[in-house]
Amino acid sequence: MDNLYAEILNLASEAARRAGAFIREARKTGLHVDAKSRIDFVSDKDRMSENMIREMILEKYPDHLFFGEESVYGCTPEEEKAEIEAFRDEDFIWVVDPIDGTVNYIRDYPQYAISIGIVHHREIVAGVIYDPFRDELFTALRGKGAFRNGERIHVSAARDAGDAIINTSMPTNSMQTRADMVSRIPRVSETFQSMRVWNCAAISLASVACGRSDADYEAGIHLWDMAAGILLVREAGGRASRLDGSPCALTQTDVIASNGFIHDSAVRAVRQRM
Repeated sequence: MDNLYAEILNLASEAARRAGAFIREARKTGLHVDAKSRIDFVSDKDRMSENMIREMILEKYPDHLFFGEESVYGCTPEEEKAEIEAFRDEDFIWVVDPIDGTVNYIRDYPQYAISIGIVHHREIVAGVIYDPFRDELFTALRGKGAFRNGERIHVSAARDAGDAIINTSMPTNSMQTRADMVSRIPRVSETFQSMRVWNCAAISLASVACGRSDADYEAGIHLWDMAAGILLVREAGGRASRLDGSPCALTQTDVIASNGFIHDSAVRAVRQRM
């Protein structure tokens, strides 16, 4: 099975690089943007990127399942959860965010990525995040470590939250979720040295995995936002959990990831509202 996972990771890496090169160049020709809501948007390049990745996957693995952000768009949270819970152990599910950080991409802010995670036996077994702006490819296989452009990466060595940087994003799934997240900032700001608001969960999680930052808190996210990033953090020696510190589920919508050393401090800080 390890050989198959490695083969799958190679295809995911190729698909992420190809889609990343496409969106980087295609942006120069202009964008058509639709509003999913007042605070959430999608571009025609999101759809094109997802179609490109899907075609590459199904050409090689026609029996594998595809779970992409744009193909799931329109589902209610309950429908999305039910679809994830219906994954069978034997299924290979490709979980794809064709552009994580779409608003950044639309505004030409260099903080967006392609994220591809592969689920098998209801576990994340492989993950790829490609940052087309920096040309950085982050990869991980379960039990095999995490890498950036082929070189092994590790989480930071920060052991005190007062010396650490935490990332977060402004949620786009609802204003209620956004208000809840903002209510947690005062306690987080007292605990951590600094905070970064990146609005790209994939890049935020990859930054924890490679030690650029030390923790990440994401609220109101989806499986496609976090699948690859969670595996990267774990394989780089870090930890990812729910807000109460318990293990993440595939249906998770709130996630804390860290280098592991400061995880309990991060959990305590994030759980306290204003």
